[in-house]
Amino acid sequence: MGTLKVLYTNADGLVNKRHDLKIVLHSLNETSDIIAITEFKPKKLNHELLISEFNLDGYNVFCHGLENKGGRGVLFYIAFASDIQVTVLDSPSAFQECIFLLLKGRGTSLSRNQLLLGNIYRSPNSTQDNDNELYKMLFHIQQHYNVPKLIVGDFNFSNIRWYHTYDFGANAICSNLTDNELRFVNALRGNFLFQHASQPTRQRGSDTPHTLDLIITSDKFLSDIEYLSPLGMSDQY
Repeated sequence: MGTLKVLYTNADGLVNKRHDLKIVLHSLNETSDIIAITEFKPKKLNHELLISEFNLDGYNVFCHGLENKGGRGVLFYIAFASDIQVTVLDSPSAFQECIFLLLKGRGTSLSRNQLLLGNIYRSPNSTQDNDNELYKMLFHIQQHYNVPKLIVGDFNFSNIRWYHTYDFGANAICSNLTDNELRFVNALRGNFLFQHASQPTRQRGSDTPHTLDLIITSDKFLSDIEYLSPLGMSDQY
């Protein structure tokens, strides 16, 4: 597996933005081994979606939520040429929108040649019960998978501000947070998970920019984060 190149974006509907995605991929200096996308389904569905509508040349697609009419969906593209074996894991909790893959590859510096890869979408309308399942899920994967972990996604905690630190990751500013927002921060800290996104990932018009999309790891293997423009007319990066 070696060094992996990972691209993450919130598509806010991918069917009509596949051409935009291809343009982004062609503009990059190196091929993306992994592409993670949240909200690949549009807010309003006019027809039943098929997995074939999300095919991308050179990649296998793994998704969750395709048949869930109420969800927005999460997916991964894994490049054919990356020499990665993929196992789709059962969801470790009742949290509504997530997908977890166990990746195995040759020649990687990661322990036991494995990586647990996760993609999470937490709706801004998530209930407290659903959020509790999120915290259970973070605990479960840290306790039951003794491999490096990379989790990306749109968590929609708009009040949490993150600032970059020079030692490792980004720290949360915990003043004026709700109890539930503090529980999320504590779920990361208590499970020794590190959040790295420190720049805003969403802005619409004159709205205050927010860091909604996060990059979470369990080990110090992440480097060279680059922030790109939104996909198509999406308001998230």
